[in-house]
Amino acid sequence: MSKILAIDTSHSHCSVAVNTGGKIDFLITTEPRQHARRLLPMIEELMARNAMQLVDLDAIAFVSGPGSFTGLRIGAGVAQGLALGAQIPVLGLSSMAVMALKASRYTQDKELLICMQARENELYSAAYRPQGDDVKLLGREHVGGIESIDFAALTAPEDAYLVGDALDLALHALAEEGAVAIQAYREACVSDAPTLSVLASTRFARGEGVEPALALPVYLKEQMDYQE
Repeated sequence: MSKILAIDTSHSHCSVAVNTGGKIDFLITTEPRQHARRLLPMIEELMARNAMQLVDLDAIAFVSGPGSFTGLRIGAGVAQGLALGAQIPVLGLSSMAVMALKASRYTQDKELLICMQARENELYSAAYRPQGDDVKLLGREHVGGIESIDFAALTAPEDAYLVGDALDLALHALAEEGAVAIQAYREACVSDAPTLSVLASTRFARGEGVEPALALPVYLKEQMDYQE
């Protein structure tokens, strides 16, 4: 029975969760962009009310990106520092994978195309297939204009769902191509620590934890040599 601390600082509201063998307790801020001030006190409060110390944990999970650059740096830094102190592994997971797992609970486990706003007419996108408490990345994560969306990664686009705050850009791209229609899941579906803790627990059971020194944010634009 694994014990996972999950940290999500990838967007305006940060959240933390403790997953103990499937039992999840969590805290989510109501104050936007207060990650640096609120994150550590939230973790301390959550651990205290669950009568746990860092050394009781098996791993720490954090959202590695995409998302707010400042938020990602804070989350990765805190995860790394706490994991070093407790001498436990970390798991850095994609915010889009967390979103996909969260949405899958409401979309009949259909394939999902996550589309997140980057800036202006740019977006992050990735296709996933739900697999219980996990999601499988179909192809790879992309960043760029609407032409970067990989609809071909979906097995059956007409039976899949678009998810995220940039889904209208994706719908526009489909309309321009005259491609097959795709369903849209329009409920707000940002990543959060409770969902991250579920995904992290599954991945940790598969041995995906790494040493704390590898707790680093993932900036897709840098990774893909994307030109501003």
